[in-house]
Amino acid sequence: MNSIKMSEDLKNLLYSIPEIDVESLLGSYQKPMRESIRINTLKAREEDVLYMLKEKGVELEKIPWARYGYWVLNDVNISNTIEHMLGLVYIQGAVSMAPVEVLSPKPGELVLDLCAAPGSKTTQIAQFMQGEGVIVANDVNLKRIRALSSNVQRCGIINCIITQADGRRFPLWAKGFFDKVLVDAPCTSLGIVSKDWGAAKKWSFRASERLSKLQLSLAISGFECLKVGGTMVYATCTLSPQENEWVIDRLIASKPNARLESINLEGLKMKKGLLEWQHEKFNPEIERCVRVYPYEHEAEGFFMAKIVKESDGP
Repeated sequence: MNSIKMSEDLKNLLYSIPEIDVESLLGSYQKPMRESIRINTLKAREEDVLYMLKEKGVELEKIPWARYGYWVLNDVNISNTIEHMLGLVYIQGAVSMAPVEVLSPKPGELVLDLCAAPGSKTTQIAQFMQGEGVIVANDVNLKRIRALSSNVQRCGIINCIITQADGRRFPLWAKGFFDKVLVDAPCTSLGIVSKDWGAAKKWSFRASERLSKLQLSLAISGFECLKVGGTMVYATCTLSPQENEWVIDRLIASKPNARLESINLEGLKMKKGLLEWQHEKFNPEIERCVRVYPYEHEAEGFFMAKIVKESDGP
């Protein structure tokens, strides 16, 4: 561990979560994640794109939990291929594809992606909707919205409205409006440290606690935008319980009409949500949330919660 530069707070955090295999986690931080792509069936048939890539010598392996996802097995720069430039393929982390699989948007639905930029999950949502229905893709940051807009256009999406707003204010004009909501919340990124070591060097309990208050506000906002019977997925790419279980525990405490549902994705190794952390006990329902650790698949670490709005409420 001495060769790995990380904050003392992060060391303390990792050892405060008994189920984490810390040595495996630190090992995964020092290795690049496996490259993965999603075939964009809005522009071409999956089998045709696979044939085109095979002709280029690209070796692929199906990702079991992502219906259009593939691992790239050989050393090929996918971003330089014409297929990528034309939007036939989208480079996306394998576990990053899981939240939209859990959300399972359908053609004809109204879907809100509350923290959408740069658009990986927005474009995935659009693919599942097959051009029918409406996606509202929101972000607060104009620079990131430019990337979102570029990706939406490159992927050939015609049923997406892009908005720039503070996600916490959405219920002011869209309360009870959406069938599905995705809150892919900004976080301390401990699931993708191999991409950015700054996340490990700078991590602190204070920053995580401060961010968790924003995350809770976004989660409440997203939930309030749901129709009765609608589904929200809350996701982060961090490991901190303060930004994960704590947020969902407070959400369901403040919203009695919120019900957590179990998450099942074939082939994805998941742990249950923590019921206790640093002497704080969470609602037993939190066990239905899931954690995915980076060393399980040489991919991102993620937290996901699936919440259904059972009735109108406060």
